[in-house]
Amino acid sequence: KTFDDYALFLRLLSGDVFDRAPSMLDAPVCSGVEEIEPPPCCPPDCPPDYPPGLSGWSPSGDSDSHAEPDSEDARKSDEYKKPNPRPIPCTAGGKIPIESDFDHCPLLQSFVRCGPHHRAELELLNKKDIAQLSDLWERYRDDLSWPRFEKKPIFSPRDFDTFYGIAQKVVDAMVEEYKVPMVLDQATISNTNHIGHPPHADNVQFDSVWWRGSRIRKEDEVQAARDGAYVLWRNEKTSYRSYSCSVALSDPDGYEGGEVQFFDKWAEKDPIARYKCKEGCGVAFCGCHRNIHAVTGVKWGFRLVFLVWTRPPGVRVPENQAHVCYFRPGTGLGVWLTTADIRKCLARKRGSREAWVRVEEDDGSCQCEKCKAERRKVSWKDCLSGDNAHFASLASTKSTPTTSAGNSPRPSASGGAGDGSAASDGSPRSQEFPQEAFRHCPYPPAKVLCNPHKRVQLKKVVSQADINRLYEIWERHQDDLSRPWYKKKPSFSNKEFEEFRRISQKVVDAMSRELEQPLVLDQAAVNCTNHHGHPPHADNVSFDSVWWKGQQIKERDEVKAAQGGAEVHFKASRTAYRNYSATVALSDPEEYGGGELEFFNSWGEKDPVEQTRLRKGNGMAFCGCQQSIHAVRGVKWGFRFVLLVWTRPPSSEVPADQKHVCYFRPGSGLSIWLTTADLLNYPKISQQKTKNKKSKTWVPVAHEVEEDTAAGDNQWK
Repeated sequence: KTFDDYALFLRLLSGDVFDRAPSMLDAPVCSGVEEIEPPPCCPPDCPPDYPPGLSGWSPSGDSDSHAEPDSEDARKSDEYKKPNPRPIPCTAGGKIPIESDFDHCPLLQSFVRCGPHHRAELELLNKKDIAQLSDLWERYRDDLSWPRFEKKPIFSPRDFDTFYGIAQKVVDAMVEEYKVPMVLDQATISNTNHIGHPPHADNVQFDSVWWRGSRIRKEDEVQAARDGAYVLWRNEKTSYRSYSCSVALSDPDGYEGGEVQFFDKWAEKDPIARYKCKEGCGVAFCGCHRNIHAVTGVKWGFRLVFLVWTRPPGVRVPENQAHVCYFRPGTGLGVWLTTADIRKCLARKRGSREAWVRVEEDDGSCQCEKCKAERRKVSWKDCLSGDNAHFASLASTKSTPTTSAGNSPRPSASGGAGDGSAASDGSPRSQEFPQEAFRHCPYPPAKVLCNPHKRVQLKKVVSQADINRLYEIWERHQDDLSRPWYKKKPSFSNKEFEEFRRISQKVVDAMSRELEQPLVLDQAAVNCTNHHGHPPHADNVSFDSVWWKGQQIKERDEVKAAQGGAEVHFKASRTAYRNYSATVALSDPEEYGGGELEFFNSWGEKDPVEQTRLRKGNGMAFCGCQQSIHAVRGVKWGFRFVLLVWTRPPSSEVPADQKHVCYFRPGSGLSIWLTTADLLNYPKISQQKTKNKKSKTWVPVAHEVEEDTAAGDNQWK
């Protein structure tokens, strides 16, 4: 992912980490720590049972294994190498970096916006406040597990004033306690159910556990953290916030459970503090890793709470977070006052269009690579008001495109504009877009293999018998890669494989007829779309940056600039060897709510140009480039069952690292996959079984869910 990851990987391969840490080699037999040679208890030819770069947990107790050698000869020896330069943390916009320990982990810790970090019990609300909040909850409540409202209810002006006024009262008390400025970001009234909330920190998210340069494998993370290993935290979507407060709105004697518990560190079994506040009282705390907290499920009775979150003044709220209603399975019935509600209602009261004024987060002092790259870009406002001659003179200066994370759907893969867009020798001729596209961006667009760029209907492409057969296979092998049930991709029987391939090939043949060109089946999947859906995307290219007259637009202005006519630059994705995709409905639209397949004219558009809900057995094929940006709305109720098929030109070669990949998004739901490796291996497996009657019963899968944060203890999953 980063240069430091790569450097660490090279050090692991060369044995440098272990040469500098002899105490790790003296660990007890079968300790699980990755060694240069297999542990003594393993057969000589049996490798350790975990991937390279991950280690088990059995600390040797030597805390100085990474200390510099004492002798001059040792310092000059080839075995001793100086550590890599340490990355610079970002401090823009008041970010406070968590202290990083590079002796254990080469990655930077997340940042926070809080301090001081103590917890405080506060007396906040009176009987009238509690009665007013209870009345709001009775009239606007909803359960987002099974919503009864199509859209979030809109507060009347009077109800907003009540909700906002009481929330502001809590914020004022928090400011008085912590002596730091803060503003209301969001508030919620909810009745906790029997599920409760597992241990978590509000504004940072657990990433992984490390020890002396090696990442601990997942099954050992909890035990390692309890024994003192180094815990790495990453940014949360709410990292712009600072403090939280939980206020009781019901009598603590009226329910059992519902305790707010705080833990000293991640993975601790026993809490260091428990709170079950009286009516009108609450506990305030910061949202960083120093206040990991949980709420036990309510066993009986009624627990109503008022939750308030704050942020520092002037901190910009990401646009994709302004409307979010923060919800967990244990939230129960809730009422939400979002950032968007506060903006709109305050703007209406002031007689203005918007009460929120954008601020510049970067004051120019931060020297991290992301901020320095962002300063080289221009704002969309400057582009509209600047002198044309001035921008023409700047067009010759090419700023380096970045893939910084933010509001835009940027990929996490490394590489700047234009990387990976060239086709390999022997591949089909790629389609390039007209030269007019170079008017703003100095980099060539990604090459694609689809032509023509159009969408076509596939009428009755699969029969009811085909649908029944796919359902049988799906029901037997389904898995959700958000939380995988199987350790390895389940294997199909020969008959199941032949049926899956036959039905998928029927779709490919129909696509070939409609598009009038030869196509080869590359991969297929059967999905049960869930409530997440799929955000707008193109299958075979990925968003990179936005440009205007030779200058790259700042990250925060990308969507607005694209909507205003700026050029969007795309780069080739990992599936650039493909050309077309198809979705085939395996259930009727009357069987579910939502789930519309949407198409957009261009990146950044708010409204789709086409929406469709296909009839059972019908499908739609489309190209995989930026001419067919598409999305799928989340399913609100019912069962949306679809067959997805991806194709490639006959002469296009599949990269070796893509043959086993199961393409998956959070909205895919329970799925089965027919990978390229399956299409290549299953005939061979059949022949081997015929000859030897012995063969592998599984097909290896190279796909991993990125940085899964699940740990080895039930309460921490």
